[in-house]
Amino acid sequence: MAAIRFVNATQEDVEAITDCIAAAYAKARETISDLPDVTAGVEQEIADHQVVLAWTEVGLGGVIIYSQSNDALKVINLAVAPQAQRQGIAGKLLKIAEDAARRNGCTHLILRTHRLMQDTRAIYAHLGWCETEVAGSSVAMTKYL
Repeated sequence: MAAIRFVNATQEDVEAITDCIAAAYAKARETISDLPDVTAGVEQEIADHQVVLAWTEVGLGGVIIYSQSNDALKVINLAVAPQAQRQGIAGKLLKIAEDAARRNGCTHLILRTHRLMQDTRAIYAHLGWCETEVAGSSVAMTKYL
């Protein structure tokens, strides 16, 4: 596996981030009609939250967007480009967020995903997350530190 370089995003990365997120969610968009648009507002996400990029030899391989709320760190979005999947990028990005949570005194991480995104739910479960609520099409997941 080639080296992966992790860097904080800047406004110059907006197009690459948008493209990465769109590519990561493209297959799910084909079958999940109520999947929200997760590519909108990337500029504001960079301004308001922590955004970490995973650059590979072929370009932007993944992105994680997160922010702290009281004693929880919320993962707002995690996307891995199709060409970069199966390289452990999702786990490494989540580890970066988890390390930040620990440094900032958080007790847990939280996120929401779509009920029909079974592969995504399985990856999170494999990485130690547990489902805490299923409501409509939304699944809340938590990882305790």
